[in-house]
Amino acid sequence: MLEPDGRALLLDALRPPEGYRLDYGVATTFTLHLDTALSVPLSFLSRRLADSGDPIALMEAVRAAADRLDIFHQAGMIALPPSRSPIFSFLEPVLHAVRRPKAGHLFHPKLWALRYVADDDVADVRMRLLVPSRNLTADRSWDLCLQLDGQLGPGPVEGNSPVADLLTALPRMCLSTMPPERTARLDALASDLQRTEWELPEHVDDLSFDVLGLGHSLAADFFVGHQHLVISPFCTDGGLATVTGGTPATVVSRQETLDGLDRNALGEHETFVLDPLTSEMEDNGDGTDPTATGLTGLHAKCFILRHGRKAWIRVGSANATEAAFAGNVEILVSLVGSAAKLGVTDLFEAESSLRSILTEYSPQAAPDEDDVAGQLGDLLIDLASGDFTASVQSTDHGHLIQLQGPAIPTLPVGARVTVRPVTVPEFAAEVPPEQLIDVTFGPMEVDQISAFVIITATTQDGVSASAVVLADLVGAPMNRLDEIIARQVDTPEKFLRFLALLLGMGQPAWAVGMKPVGSAGASAATAFEAPGLLELLMRALVEHPGRLDDLARLVDRLGAYADRGSVLPDGFKEIWAVVDAVRRDQEAVA
Repeated sequence: MLEPDGRALLLDALRPPEGYRLDYGVATTFTLHLDTALSVPLSFLSRRLADSGDPIALMEAVRAAADRLDIFHQAGMIALPPSRSPIFSFLEPVLHAVRRPKAGHLFHPKLWALRYVADDDVADVRMRLLVPSRNLTADRSWDLCLQLDGQLGPGPVEGNSPVADLLTALPRMCLSTMPPERTARLDALASDLQRTEWELPEHVDDLSFDVLGLGHSLAADFFVGHQHLVISPFCTDGGLATVTGGTPATVVSRQETLDGLDRNALGEHETFVLDPLTSEMEDNGDGTDPTATGLTGLHAKCFILRHGRKAWIRVGSANATEAAFAGNVEILVSLVGSAAKLGVTDLFEAESSLRSILTEYSPQAAPDEDDVAGQLGDLLIDLASGDFTASVQSTDHGHLIQLQGPAIPTLPVGARVTVRPVTVPEFAAEVPPEQLIDVTFGPMEVDQISAFVIITATTQDGVSASAVVLADLVGAPMNRLDEIIARQVDTPEKFLRFLALLLGMGQPAWAVGMKPVGSAGASAATAFEAPGLLELLMRALVEHPGRLDDLARLVDRLGAYADRGSVLPDGFKEIWAVVDAVRRDQEAVA
């Protein structure tokens, strides 16, 4: 346990067990990258499709998962995206901003609660809980992730209450009211989580959950032990005293964090930081040159205690800070077992594998306490916690968006705040201090309409910070998301790939190995003439009629414009006419 070479990817941890599919999942995170959130639904595709880099596969994965995922994050902590992809719009119903639990504190838990159902029996349910130390971001740092798998038991399991209570509290913590159907799904997942019987990891005799910031206090002896190992990228003097029980400990943190602590208090601990020579490079063990790990920096959080022959490994989102234990919303999972069997005894030894990526801490000059970027970040969190509304008005020349939001607070001399839609950087507009946000953007195309708004605060010295806000979108065209799909599906080949994914087939024979139109001997029609497509569509009409409703809207969008008519492969219109006639008859009867 805690072996540096025992690595796993979050997307792999999200992947359903063989023979199962995602039914519903909930995630909580502090910070969030939109492009990373886009990648999550790829976990629920086949590995081959997920690794293909196909933008059509990505779009369909996100579209299909939008009703099966809810992701909660601290308001003001969606990072500025590197791109302005219109596909971000499919994330709008999935993301939910959460307000601060109280002034000066943060919504900081990281977890994934997932329910999978068997492909051939929806009553066959598997549950999974992931507790990573990382946020839903693209950061490549040293992190930890606990994975627990389980099955539904006959009744409630008392020990699961902290996590179930966190899930049911989430809608009340959101800035915007969640749709009733999403709240109902969340409550049902919490109910299933409450009665899940977890498979204990190897050598673990017991486990328990603690959620902080919702009125629960840790037991007085929570950090009592005769040996402590603290891994925390952020520490304060008071927080470190709490997690070490006031006794000497082994502490692993970041250079800048340790430099900012009281030297006298730190002197009683054995302190380490990551060694860039070993943590960023690894020996292949075959005599060849070391290769890069691709990891840099510390983000893992873990508190390990030994008391007699037993050990407690506490992993989760909490750093060794006062804020973590005095107001933040955090989650910790405690694993209990024999210190020797869990490998905890070895972790304290100089020859341990953990020590191989560490180097002893050597004090340097304390960092500058004038954290301007941090102050701007706090300003954006508070600003993003207000109510934002984006109202769409359609005109003959395009669409206008009127953004209304809270007043800009008093700013330092020379500082400024701008707002703009995520899709059109050129529309950035400055909002004066102490004035309500009331800006109109446009005109814009329908696929540029977005609920995501970027707020940027910049000082006169050029220091800036940005955050993405998810506004309440009002009056957007009903066909907005269909139009985004239609503009992405702009060739017959892409249409066939989208059709295959829509039918849940991955890559059927008639969509595999298609050469680009225009290449020797290639045409969409050739790939489309394989037998069985009509039967597949008719079967989908019986088993998954909603999927054909989605297809009907796309076909209508493509047929609405003369320049898009060539996107439909030769022969498809005739097949679709038969299927669509049956589909419409079924709707009329219903």
